[in-house]
Amino acid sequence: MNLFARSLGGVASDWAAFKFGMRGRLWSLWILQTAEGFISVVMGRVHNNLGMPIFFMVVFSLFVQMSEGASFGSVPFLSKRTLGVCSGFIGAGGNAGGAIMMTAFFKSDKYETYDGISLMGVCIIACTLVVVTIHFPQWGSMFFPANEHATEQDY
Repeated sequence: MNLFARSLGGVASDWAAFKFGMRGRLWSLWILQTAEGFISVVMGRVHNNLGMPIFFMVVFSLFVQMSEGASFGSVPFLSKRTLGVCSGFIGAGGNAGGAIMMTAFFKSDKYETYDGISLMGVCIIACTLVVVTIHFPQWGSMFFPANEHATEQDY
């Protein structure tokens, strides 16, 4: 799943960039990650039937990996001078998020497991809102065009 789906997320990011530039890359990341969050919410709500949570777990896994591929599709554009550091932070961010979610929703008896899964989805959606604030001066953002005089050298 990891090799197939992560590559699929990278392909989606590259296709969106080919059609719409950086705006497309950011939109593809936002769409995939928001879908991941919604699927997690739904997965937590369909706990009365064994087949449905398993189905949504597979679909959730698909979107998690696709989101990772789309995330790494944007990495080369963050900063040429600090590409390794940016890659490390992005890679470690997923691990940190997993540890935080595990501690917040699954370590104690405060939440049932299915409620924790749904709340994790809400947190994923909330964290994905950060993508809206990303603006590359030379390429633009989800809603705003690039600055006319900005170059890669300035950034």
